[in-house]
Amino acid sequence: MLHLRKERHELRDRAGVLLDTAADRSEPGRVARCGRRRTGPTVEVWVNPEGGAHFRGLETCGSIWTCPVCASKIATRRTAEVEALTQAHMTAGGGLYMATLTLRHKSFQSARELRWQVARAWEKAQQGGAWVRLKADLGIIGTVRALEVTHGKSGWHPHLHVLIFTGAKLSERRQDDLEAALWARWSSAVRRVDGTCDEKAFHLREASTASAGAAYVAKWGAGQEIAKGAHKDAAGQSVWDLLKASEHDARAGRLFVEFATAFKGARHLTYARGLREWYGLRDPLPDEELALEGYQHSEVIDTETGEIIAQETGRVAVFDSGTWNRVIRLKLTADILSAAIKGGTEAVEFLLSQHDCHSYFDAREMPAPNYKPPPSPHKRAFDPGGGFGSMSEVMAALKTWKENHL
Repeated sequence: MLHLRKERHELRDRAGVLLDTAADRSEPGRVARCGRRRTGPTVEVWVNPEGGAHFRGLETCGSIWTCPVCASKIATRRTAEVEALTQAHMTAGGGLYMATLTLRHKSFQSARELRWQVARAWEKAQQGGAWVRLKADLGIIGTVRALEVTHGKSGWHPHLHVLIFTGAKLSERRQDDLEAALWARWSSAVRRVDGTCDEKAFHLREASTASAGAAYVAKWGAGQEIAKGAHKDAAGQSVWDLLKASEHDARAGRLFVEFATAFKGARHLTYARGLREWYGLRDPLPDEELALEGYQHSEVIDTETGEIIAQETGRVAVFDSGTWNRVIRLKLTADILSAAIKGGTEAVEFLLSQHDCHSYFDAREMPAPNYKPPPSPHKRAFDPGGGFGSMSEVMAALKTWKENHL
């Protein structure tokens, strides 16, 4: 778990550098600031009863496409969100079917062009009287669509994973009817956007369980592919594979930047209108909210500030600005979370001492939750490793020490 967490944090840093360099930014962009830049005077470490840990007081980019840390959280939480729907649907006796929709692509086609082509084809497939009649004939009450992308020898490979919800389970013959009708709609729509597709790459099968259906559209997302390691198949590499390779392959870095630019603002997951409301479920949360540190289903979150109003977690450490800056320089963020999970405050303090980092707050001596930092916290007389917000504070403390001791 530590290795995977550390890899995600390192890849997030790598993505931030690539994107900022490509954009020629003088100030760090959202991904470069994610999990690094403070939103207040201190940074907190919290643990929860489920065995996880997270930081509070940091910026979060909320990008499922370009940030492996946020993408992992979004994909995991989106899976639970979709599973609530699939479980309610199957409990009510509905049918659930999984379709894979692709189109042919060439190495010279850009990620932007292909993203537009596959998304527009799906829109057209659901338009017109033929789609209305198909839904009525087979009892289709809605769909959930996930957009995916890989890169291989033939260039970018965008494709759709679609969950199809029917009012009742279909017989084998009716499933064949659904497969034939959906292929006809998809192939026709692809031609209308000047593309082509291969029936051999088109698949439709029944979901065995509610969990399997949810995982098909949500867990297969960008956030989970990093856990699979070097994901290679006929379609090629995932975007995280490209990000990993960019450390020693400039072309892989350029491809990642092209992908990030093309998919900026794209929605990974979309629900048919009214589908969740049919089962009394709340509207899906945006990616940015799902990516908030410390998100749990038991938490109440202020959607304007992102502040957690209530939670069932415990704080184990609080870092001042100097300490946090040193943590960032030494790339200890993943190690701190792992230490918090294993041994709480003592383990975090031990890790900090090993790397000559210090924190002037002890979480056990502070009121919780939603405390306000004391106006004049105790600071060491001279602590270049941390404990001071600026060099002027260091010099002032040093002057006071000299007056009292010399």
